[in-house]
Amino acid sequence: MSKKGIKRREFVRRAGQAVAGAALGGILSPRGLAAPAAKADTSKILNYNAKMGYRPFGRTGVMISEVGLGGHWKTPTGGRFWSSFPNDDPPADVQKARNEVWVKAAGCGINYLDITTAAEAAIYGRCMKQTGVQMHVGYSDYVLCMRDKNNRTVERLTFEIDAGLKRLMVERLWLWRPQALMEGGHTPEEIENVVTAYDNASKAGKVLYLGMSAHNHEFVRWVLDKWGDKFHGFVFLYSVSHEPKASGSMFETIARKNVGAVGLKPFHGDGYFRDEMRKAEQEKRPPALDDIAVKGLKKILEVPELTCTIPGMTTPAEVENDVKASYERASGLTDAERRAIREAALASAAHLPPDYAWIRDQGIYV
Repeated sequence: MSKKGIKRREFVRRAGQAVAGAALGGILSPRGLAAPAAKADTSKILNYNAKMGYRPFGRTGVMISEVGLGGHWKTPTGGRFWSSFPNDDPPADVQKARNEVWVKAAGCGINYLDITTAAEAAIYGRCMKQTGVQMHVGYSDYVLCMRDKNNRTVERLTFEIDAGLKRLMVERLWLWRPQALMEGGHTPEEIENVVTAYDNASKAGKVLYLGMSAHNHEFVRWVLDKWGDKFHGFVFLYSVSHEPKASGSMFETIARKNVGAVGLKPFHGDGYFRDEMRKAEQEKRPPALDDIAVKGLKKILEVPELTCTIPGMTTPAEVENDVKASYERASGLTDAERRAIREAALASAAHLPPDYAWIRDQGIYV
């Protein structure tokens, strides 16, 4: 996103918003269908909220909220994320704001956080320490990760793990999901190094589960076909523009290998909202950004193999809005709503800013 960014909540008045539609409560089966809550021990689900849908994170059996928390949030100037803080020490006002979002998210039933920067590890580690609220955390550091060819040795991969432990202030990472090149293309030897680094860290008690992040769906399928018994989860691009039929082989492999699946960048880095903002300006009305956010997330959650989607949320109000995608998922989408999502997705893909053009490069399916 550009420096100016898009602050979708600046345009929307929240007073008097009512929760519409039937709430989807309880647990979801591996195929994403509602299952009786009595079949699962909800006392074992972290941050359980009866309104939230939960899905198993692959063969780990850990139940994950189908709406998770993306690590990015807007800076005061509208920047798309914080990269780092001096001495890993977040400013007090920034920490306070994140603590508020953190507590709200957990209260709404969210129990998965996905992070990719040093700043995110530092601030969310403090969120856990200062509030006492916990989440399952998927961690990588985009500076230390294997996207840099110098970071593809077992030694350097282990360094990324150790840096995460220090910044998160934990003794063990729940999920280490090193960031591969967006387009994939790593050699078998490089993937073997990831597995070796994980095995070593797991034996040392530093990491519980192994994942990976990449945006090319064919690369995801290739890795899981060859090393699926080693990986517990995968994080990949899955937005309002995607359709499962366009990624069938990947989702078939995810189901066959029984791994957790986390979809990132659901809104093209907020590009999805630009069409509605243009229309609202032309029609001289407030943009209905909250509404299209919920509907877009509901579309994404129709994919049963997907464990969760991880929108970034800057304010508690954004959290309260976005979880409605799960709370109200049983009400479904109308044909008119699907057409509106498609229209906004096409408009977004056509006007992506340069720093998010890679989303279009990875394939947009609408």
